Amino acid sequence: MNTYTARDFGNTVLRDFETRRTVLASAGDITARSSALETKAMGHPAFDDLPVGDKRTASIACVFLDLTDFTSRSFWDDPDEVADLAHAVLTGFIEVVGAFGGYPLGLRGDGLFAGFGPGRSDVDVVLALAACAFALRAVQEEVNPRLTTRNIEPVQARAGVDHGPIVFVRTGSRNSNDVNPLGFAANFAAKCEKTANSWEVVVGQSAATLLDAPELLTRHEKSPKSYQRNYRRREYHFYDYRWRAALPFLETAAVQLAGRPSSTVKIS
Repeated sequence: MNTYTARDFGNTVLRDFETRRTVLASAGDITARSSALETKAMGHPAFDDLPVGDKRTASIACVFLDLTDFTSRSFWDDPDEVADLAHAVLTGFIEVVGAFGGYPLGLRGDGLFAGFGPGRSDVDVVLALAACAFALRAVQEEVNPRLTTRNIEPVQARAGVDHGPIVFVRTGSRNSNDVNPLGFAANFAAKCEKTANSWEVVVGQSAATLLDAPELLTRHEKSPKSYQRNYRRREYHFYDYRWRAALPFLETAAVQLAGRPSSTVKIS
């Protein structure tokens, strides 16, 4: 049985980064770039068959994994190297999401938007958080030391997670369209990620409610977020996730999944 490890993540990131830098050095040959760096569309396979304008709703765990402080980095460093490094790490993030049974739904600047499910909601949340924890540890322990030996400034990462109904709608024209996931859970997961400091995972209220491990959650100092409309006011809480406490179980979970989606997990 294969084991997906932090070392594997580091190998993916450094191999992708070095490939990109090597291709760039080869006189900018577009053909060489195309053959060396194959591309594949992202998205959730359960919604690939949607016609333009049609939509379908499913409850999933939404994840935003992001690289932090890249604006400052792009000020000081070569822009091509910054771009290559960012997207090499994003390649690792995509791999981690797949290893933990999720789906990469799209890239958002220096970050990845991913979904887990639809399946058993508490399992989807656990695996989404596991993927985030695994990715942050792998960046810290595998990627950054190897960047330092190459005299490259280390990177920083953070994540946000929430759970809820998401509307998948195919938007655009007949000749140019894409499936766009929309919903509060995705929006709030993005807000959680932006609220997090480097090396933090912040979790929205719905996801936190599904996590049967209150000892891993601490109410965030900026929580709750208030929403008001027509004199009606509601609050929505969010939490810091103690992801390092979950580390001993992560590689085992990846082994048990063996690349299968989180919806295949059955708990009696």
